[in-house]
Amino acid sequence: MFCHRAKSKNGGRSLREKLDKIGLNLPAGRRKAANVTLLTSLVEGEAVHLARDFGYVCETEFPAKAVAEYVNRQHSDPNEQVQRKNMLLATKQVCKEFTDLLSQDRSPLGNSRPQPILEPGIQSCLTHFSLISHGFGTPALCAAVTALQNYLTEAIKAMDKMYLNNNPNSHSDNGTKGGDKDEKHR
Repeated sequence: MFCHRAKSKNGGRSLREKLDKIGLNLPAGRRKAANVTLLTSLVEGEAVHLARDFGYVCETEFPAKAVAEYVNRQHSDPNEQVQRKNMLLATKQVCKEFTDLLSQDRSPLGNSRPQPILEPGIQSCLTHFSLISHGFGTPALCAAVTALQNYLTEAIKAMDKMYLNNNPNSHSDNGTKGGDKDEKHR
């Protein structure tokens, strides 16, 4: 509550006066070292909560399968299939490398100060990003890239299904029950 008041008009002065009454001196002056964004108005707990909710919505509500099927219909030329699948697989790998790096971020958040595991150069860049976004940035990026990875997975599945439907001779089990069951769960 105090943090929000401090960010409001005359809030800084009011907060300084209250802190002064309990013996804490906070000199007046601008502390803003970065551009103001909507995230600036959030305290860390709110930003982290927003990122968590955004991640949940990306995970549960992003229509990865529908989007993948729609986009695949735009690229249904059989001559493009192998190249397109390779592009999807390569993109999925690059996204995995990116999220693997972000999952190693040990930026301080609130009172937690985790032990860094990344090289200091990259960790300081990630910490700066985390501080600027009040803890929202990295989890939000991870959520968005995870939604992209889910899309890529569904696009690859849809391509495989399209390939199987266009090439009925590619079934190695010649339509046995096991093959039907596999097809049902694609």
